[in-house]
Amino acid sequence: MSVQIRAIYESSYLNIISTIFKDLGLPPLIDRLVPVDPQCQTRASDVVWLLTLDILSGQQALAHVERWAHDIDLPKLIRPRLSPSWFNDDAIVRHSP
Repeated sequence: MSVQIRAIYESSYLNIISTIFKDLGLPPLIDRLVPVDPQCQTRASDVVWLLTLDILSGQQALAHVERWAHDIDLPKLIRPRLSPSWFNDDAIVRHSP
């Protein structure tokens, strides 16, 4: 029998971090300052947000982000209708200058 306590603990503080990110108004600021690649299905703020959550959860940034995105509640933490597959390595790199 395997209990995933890590996921329960992780979700509580990821919710807090996500709320702070929203309350500070960071998504619209990031989207205004970072140009968007028309090939991307995500916003620059989505990528920054996900990488921030990824790093603060103890993951290694840019290593298996898409797989990790499948394990979290993207619509609740970032915004509705996001697909974890949109956060593959190639898609993330398109947001970098």
